[in-house]
Amino acid sequence: MEDLSKQEWDQEKDRLEYTKNYMNLVLEEAQINEGTLKQSVKESISNEEALDSSLSYINYLTNSKFLQLATTELNILKRIMNAPYFARIDYQIKGKQNKGVYYLGKTSLYEKDTQKPIIVDWRSPIANVYYDGRLGEVSYDVNDETIDGYLSLKRQYKIEQGELIHYQDIDLTTTDELLQQSLAGKADQRLTEIISTIQAEQNAIIRADLNKPIIVQGAAGSGKTTIALHRISYFIYQYAKYFQPEQLMIIAPNNMFIGYIADALPDLGVEKIRQTTYKDYVLMCIGKKVKVIESNKKLIALIQHKHKSEEMIKWLAEFKGSLMFKTILDQYLIDILDGMSPKEEFRIEKFPLYGARKLERLFKDEYDYLPFIKRKEKIKSILQADLKRKKKIILDKLVNKYEDALDRALKITEDEIRKEKVVYFLDTKEERIIQVKKEAASAVRKYMNTMKTNTLYGYYLQLFEDKERLKKYANNSLTEKQLDYLVTFQQKMLKKKQVETEDLGALFYMQSKIFGIDKEYRAKNIVIDEVQDYSELQLYALKEGLETDMFTLVGDLAQGIHSYRGLKDWKTLQTKVFPRANYMTLQKSYRTTIEIMNVANGILHLIQKELPKVIPVVRHGLQPVYQDYSEKAELVDYMIDRINHLRKEGYLSIALIGKTEEECRSIFTELAKRKISQIQLLQENEELEKNHIIIVPSYLSKGLEFDAVIIYTLEEVYALEELELKLLYVAMTRPMHRLYLFSKDQEHLLLQHVESKHLVIKTN
Repeated sequence: MEDLSKQEWDQEKDRLEYTKNYMNLVLEEAQINEGTLKQSVKESISNEEALDSSLSYINYLTNSKFLQLATTELNILKRIMNAPYFARIDYQIKGKQNKGVYYLGKTSLYEKDTQKPIIVDWRSPIANVYYDGRLGEVSYDVNDETIDGYLSLKRQYKIEQGELIHYQDIDLTTTDELLQQSLAGKADQRLTEIISTIQAEQNAIIRADLNKPIIVQGAAGSGKTTIALHRISYFIYQYAKYFQPEQLMIIAPNNMFIGYIADALPDLGVEKIRQTTYKDYVLMCIGKKVKVIESNKKLIALIQHKHKSEEMIKWLAEFKGSLMFKTILDQYLIDILDGMSPKEEFRIEKFPLYGARKLERLFKDEYDYLPFIKRKEKIKSILQADLKRKKKIILDKLVNKYEDALDRALKITEDEIRKEKVVYFLDTKEERIIQVKKEAASAVRKYMNTMKTNTLYGYYLQLFEDKERLKKYANNSLTEKQLDYLVTFQQKMLKKKQVETEDLGALFYMQSKIFGIDKEYRAKNIVIDEVQDYSELQLYALKEGLETDMFTLVGDLAQGIHSYRGLKDWKTLQTKVFPRANYMTLQKSYRTTIEIMNVANGILHLIQKELPKVIPVVRHGLQPVYQDYSEKAELVDYMIDRINHLRKEGYLSIALIGKTEEECRSIFTELAKRKISQIQLLQENEELEKNHIIIVPSYLSKGLEFDAVIIYTLEEVYALEELELKLLYVAMTRPMHRLYLFSKDQEHLLLQHVESKHLVIKTN
């Protein structure tokens, strides 16, 4: 048996060496081809005369395209050289004598002569057998055909720096073991290593119908972000011939998140995708310099209960993101359209060229598929073409009219009268011709000026200038108090050239309807993470403006810390915004241990809403530890001691999570005084410093994960209300392995609601 095992080990080592050698040959050849293509492109560019030829220009474009593809493939092969594949399946298709042996990796590689696969892309149809199939009879789908066969082996490899470290044959039981080994790793390795341990429910989302939008409710730690990225990768693989990566867009919650996923995307074969935030994208599309008030300012104010009119602030945020506000905007847009539409006939001097009704019908009905300004441009081009065509006819008619008049004048017998008439008609003819030519030169411009337009910002400001008009648009669904607050607040803010995050959906919607979204900013397939923090109007506006419903939307209602302006459930999104969408859930949490999840679930159960149950994967660790303290200096001592212990254990990804920025800044100052090295006070849109102790407020920790987390309170404690419960739940679900809690009293962290058996409690 040992000899057989050694023989198999040697075979696997030989197979790895063969793969690496073949990859090196391919890379060498690819570099030669790349050099040739670069030379071809260079010659095409330098030969200006050749570029004047359409055939030469096509050759230039073709060479450029091949160069782009060659460079991309070269980069992918270079990236995977140290670990060319991660798994193997032995699969015999029904009716065939020989079984196929397939090695799965991040890209495909074939022998040049035989086209025999050396590496099979994890996104290929047959790879589905590895993720979903048990040993035995298994089928998979390809090109609307089901392939039946027998799966006799599933093997997973650990390859580091091009060396085979370990392999293991797996079935369902050992798959769980391998998953736990992966989860036991460090936080900074997780994002790019998930391919080898994708679970069946995750795989179902990655490979779900690519021709429909999808909404994913994913529990904290369920891998929803990485699964969304893998779905992009799978989409690119499936539609590589028809779809360019530039046509995809990721909308992230903040720039910090973009930096967080930046390294993972190239490893998944996902490059050249636009990555942006909703705010940045809207401002780019509307092309206006508008100051957007930081969204977290409102959140912080609500946490600290700093506003007397807190209920009205929440109402306004919810209202501006609602589909009811969209209804008001639609009514307003009808009035804008009516005000802009042609009201007069188009004429030159006394000559009518185009009737007012006909122009209005064109503007409102015939061109209703276009934004208002584009319709105006259409009217302008029609009038210009019509004028160009009819100008000569008008002048000819005018000349003929005066020629006839002159003929009649010349027949007058009385000399004085005849002379007077002839002079008059000659002078008037010249004046009229000059007048017609002059009017023709400016007629279209003058007519277009009657079709009054404003700026986007001007239109938005005007919406709130007439309370009675707003009342009519709202069909009396707003109270006098709400109308007064809405008008007063919006006018005050907009007159200072300021908007809130909640206004961005309305601005984008109006931009798309009035001015349109430039083609260069459009995307055909959009991925949005943390979607629970977006409003229905923001999402509806995106769908309308981009003229596509191909969205991948992932989020968790339990982490909806911006629920005052965001989604409260998935129902409206499913029924009124994305009715074609598939709805799927990820209820298993892979990030945290059972012991940590027990504490987090104790907080989750306090939120008075129906939220999907979180099922932790069976992975055990140390119980979370609660420690009370009496003075800030004592708290800092405890923190430093805990940090030192964690670092000795090899945990480098450690976070200290305070409730607010003020509390984080206070602890940062204290640790700096104690000369603690490598600490970072994380700001919004800032990237994480590697191997630093990260000090982060609860509302910025969402979406991040760490090996260990210390949650603490100073003066600002957590209250038993929805927003604060969600903040605490978010903080508690950040660690993979260790959770520590520090406060002056258990009630400050609401731990009196958590069963004491789930905590190690230390008191002074």
